[in-house]
Amino acid sequence: MSRAIPMLRLTPQAAGSLQQQYDRVTSELRELTRHYKEFDRQLKVRIGYDAVRQLHKETDNTLLLTDLVKEAA
Repeated sequence: MSRAIPMLRLTPQAAGSLQQQYDRVTSELRELTRHYKEFDRQLKVRIGYDAVRQLHKETDNTLLLTDLVKEAA
């Protein structure tokens, strides 16, 4: 019924290049996450936890609506 998925074979150079790209992107993601958490913490201090929570909720709803509009188009 189910067939085995053929394995992708890479040259050592291609594998090394992909590993470098992966490491770079992972590092950038860690840095962005760190920045986001600190920004969020400072925002909570300045405008309050409830206001930040409401902003997050409204942002999530706006993004969901945008995705729905794209799907409908």
